[in-house]
Amino acid sequence: MDASTPDPSPPWSQAGITDVPVARAFLDAVRSPATLVLPTGDGELGCFRTRQGSRTRGHSAAPCPSVIAATPPPADLVAHHRALGVGGARFVTPAVVSWSKPLAQLVLEDAELVTRLRADPRLSRIFVAFKDANAARLIERVGLAPAWCTPSPEAYANANDKLAFAQAATEFAFDVVPLEPAPTPDALALAFERLSGAYGEGCIVRLRRGAFGHGIHHARSRQEAQRAWGRLHPHGDVLVAPYLPPARVLRNVATHGIVTEGRFAPIVFSDQIIRQGWFVGGRVDATWGAEEIATIRRGLDAIARWLSAIGYTDAPAGVDGFLVREAGSLRFLALDPNIRLTATMLPWATVATLAEAAGRSFVWQFERRRVLGRALSLARLRRSLGTDLLRPDAVGQGGVLPSMIDGARLGFGLSILSVILVATDAEHLAHLVARVRRIGFGRG
Repeated sequence: MDASTPDPSPPWSQAGITDVPVARAFLDAVRSPATLVLPTGDGELGCFRTRQGSRTRGHSAAPCPSVIAATPPPADLVAHHRALGVGGARFVTPAVVSWSKPLAQLVLEDAELVTRLRADPRLSRIFVAFKDANAARLIERVGLAPAWCTPSPEAYANANDKLAFAQAATEFAFDVVPLEPAPTPDALALAFERLSGAYGEGCIVRLRRGAFGHGIHHARSRQEAQRAWGRLHPHGDVLVAPYLPPARVLRNVATHGIVTEGRFAPIVFSDQIIRQGWFVGGRVDATWGAEEIATIRRGLDAIARWLSAIGYTDAPAGVDGFLVREAGSLRFLALDPNIRLTATMLPWATVATLAEAAGRSFVWQFERRRVLGRALSLARLRRSLGTDLLRPDAVGQGGVLPSMIDGARLGFGLSILSVILVATDAEHLAHLVARVRRIGFGRG
């Protein structure tokens, strides 16, 4: 290619959305053999950890050669990922696993592991999904340079304060869903009275800190709001927002990118998949209109200016929000700051790697499902899905990519399945969704 010829857009670029140079730099960093990746952000204040899920932290398809995980993933699943070019070459695991402690802390407590990592000549950088005090100490102890995670733990914490985010909207000129603190039952009643009439369907009562839909309740009456407040208040500060009915929302948007140079460099926009109030995944396609993109990007750049002002820059970020049309104008109402590696960004890196290998773009979605029945395994998925399982010899045809499998205990019961559905078009994606729903007694 002649030096004067512009570099063509890679197959993973969303037209008008993806900042290709920044996205490529991020992709290169996490795919580098020199980068140690801690992919779980379980040190974030308000992050919900469970006994069942604690052992699968760090398990996923991802094109990262060196990954910190709680336990080794199933060997057959890792082999399948590696055959596709999206599996770790090695998994670094602590000696002891506890659901009550963040993964970074468990690694720190394994002195022998820390010594090995510090002496490993293959590693020169580390990327952490979320930098709390434990992750910062881990970076220091292993002696690796931070890659795309240079802000301080305080900056990460302040950037994910949902009330501070809403209060910054006026100064930095971005639109938000209104949010008020409710420190007492009386304050809750007053906030509910003020906000519930905005759209006529009650309020959201939620914790000031939290992720993935945890600590969020839709209260249709003041009595429901009071009950929700009683459940939430022992766990932290409670906030109140008006409930925005789905009929008023054009798109339930999740944005993902890098905050850099005082702006938001988008990597990908997705439509959120919400089931029964819980975030379970996202869908990525090319159906974004120019007005939608411009409206969202204006809001994101304003949010990035706030983030830069509080010391958060050169690191990943996500912002959730609603696209609505009010008084004839399209607005992006920012709702949630997810200022860390979002749940979409490593699946994006996975699909980007597959798209490069296939030389084509994909419509795709990732989701987490509960599956009732016999214990789930890759062998069982092969039998169930047949040729709809993504195959190394036919990546361009797309298919179902099992990312994480947490099989049912005692051989029968509830398994957890995280999948990336890699499709050639919208019709193919609908087919793959239907196929996954028929696995066992699948439910969202």
